[in-house]
Amino acid sequence: MITLYGIEWSRAQYVLFTLAELGLDFKHVKINPFTEEKNASNYLKLNPLAQVPTLVDGDLVLTEAMAINFYLAKKYGAEKLWVSRLEDEAQIYKWAFFAVTQMETSCVDLILHRKALDQSERNPDLVHLAERKLAKPLEVLNDHLADKDALIANRFTVADINMAGVLSYARGGEFDFSPYPHVARYLNAILSRPARKSAETA
Repeated sequence: MITLYGIEWSRAQYVLFTLAELGLDFKHVKINPFTEEKNASNYLKLNPLAQVPTLVDGDLVLTEAMAINFYLAKKYGAEKLWVSRLEDEAQIYKWAFFAVTQMETSCVDLILHRKALDQSERNPDLVHLAERKLAKPLEVLNDHLADKDALIANRFTVADINMAGVLSYARGGEFDFSPYPHVARYLNAILSRPARKSAETA
């Protein structure tokens, strides 16, 4: 039995999306990263950083949401969410690193400092900085998606789950995607998938 630790509004959402797309049975243990339950001794044995998500599949204990998604897609959904060509596999990794290194911090800052944190803890300067930092990578992504409905191989893959997961934080942080119409179209389509809707209420 697969067990996933994490709560649906954390990075565990990426994994919940993948599990739903693959139709896999799993146990969901809702660990909230903002509460002390993440520091329980039994959980720290699985994830010493006290972060989420963590996946347990048999003897395998795996952390880091995108790595978990690569594993699930390749092991349980190679025909549905993975790719057959090495060149396309490289693109899966490329867009994951792009999302994490170029956009994720800014996307998270937007939702934290516009919505999630208490008013007294919000920093408007970080919001403005995040929006400026997102401009160039979103231009690149918008150009890439100009004639595409998916990132790679003209079909939905785990790359799209990972990218939409990152961008969803910016959307939750009221980021204006209108200057990037292809990204907006793409993100709306990915987040409207039934499996994503299922993940939001897991």
